[in-house]
Amino acid sequence: MTTPNEFTQCLNLARALDLITSSRTIGGVLYVYNAAGQAKSWESFVTEYPLERLQAMVKNRK
Repeated sequence: MTTPNEFTQCLNLARALDLITSSRTIGGVLYVYNAAGQAKSWESFVTEYPLERLQAMVKNRK
């Protein structure tokens, strides 16, 4: 389970890395969308891109 701070960090980093462009809650489930408009549940997204991975991706980008 992520804390509200970790959630915010993940969301902001994912947007900065252009992994997601928008988000929407449908039926109590948060979905994130990539540039192609493909949706993925937030739980699925953070399983693939946990906070530590996003932070490393930002570091490697510089």
